[in-house]
Amino acid sequence: MNDNPAGHEAFQAEMRRLLADLKGAAPEVIEAETRRLQAMAEQIQDVRGRERARFRAGSLPRLLAGPPPAASEQFRQAQILFARAIDGDGPAHARIPRLEQAIDQIGELAAQAPAREAGAIRRLTSPLIRLIDQLESSAG
Repeated sequence: MNDNPAGHEAFQAEMRRLLADLKGAAPEVIEAETRRLQAMAEQIQDVRGRERARFRAGSLPRLLAGPPPAASEQFRQAQILFARAIDGDGPAHARIPRLEQAIDQIGELAAQAPAREAGAIRRLTSPLIRLIDQLESSAG
């Protein structure tokens, strides 16, 4: 059974395309594409999938804006760790421990960071966790 109905798959593909294509786009364009993506999310039949898609569609402007500029040393260090981890290469069995180590180090930096930045630093781990999941599923 397919856990991602066709509507959700099409939404995900469109979200990825927009994230790649709209870097540096004018705010009006991003706003229009966000509304279009939200309308697309409404067409998803599965209630949970529709809710997730609504949230993701609403996140488009924030995702395109990227992380806020680093103000603390902890934030700068976390961004460096994130970039190294996400851009790493090699087989899954070698990458996963490095990704897990980066997640732990980023968590430590978040604990040391000013409260106003701690959450943003912690959120850097989400894509790393998803990458680990992808690597584990592709490694079989």
